[in-house]
Amino acid sequence: MNKIINILQKYKYPAAHYGKSAYIHYEGETCSLVEIVLKGHIRILSIDSNGNEIVYKDLGPGDVYGNNLIFSSSHLYRGNVTAQEDSIVVAMEKEEYLSLLSKDRDFLEAMLTYQSEDSKRLNQTLKLLTASTSEEKLLYLLKTSGNEIKVKSVTDLAKRLNMTREATSRLIHRLVREKKISFANKIIKRT
Repeated sequence: MNKIINILQKYKYPAAHYGKSAYIHYEGETCSLVEIVLKGHIRILSIDSNGNEIVYKDLGPGDVYGNNLIFSSSHLYRGNVTAQEDSIVVAMEKEEYLSLLSKDRDFLEAMLTYQSEDSKRLNQTLKLLTASTSEEKLLYLLKTSGNEIKVKSVTDLAKRLNMTREATSRLIHRLVREKKISFANKIIKRT
């Protein structure tokens, strides 16, 4: 089990339950909480002017959100926070969060590690968004994922690459034909 979740189990913070498709926070709403996912799948996303989803982040058990916003000069959510499946989330006010960080060294270390890993993920996302070709995007994602990625669907991979489903499908087929990747059982591997 995740280290952050293990530590939280020592304390009795109330947990909120959200059903699939529930909106937890809306884009532009003020963030006043640090929230930690105990169970489920939370997504932070926006809808562009054409009605397309722009996924900023997918969160699972042990992932945290709001931890940067409550300390920033602008406390507004940059996207909608939604439950993609039934989910359980612990929420803490800023002062509760600071108190826990100061009294529990293991929690502090776990959060600093989480923050560091989150920064690396952000860097990866920026590199994906600035890659000049779709092939560069997919090959970079493979490189940073140990040359193998498991995909739920081509649609989910397309969202991750900030591409259309159709373009992603064509790219996969071309790279398989060129023997640069293999794709079987929802696993893409660099060859």
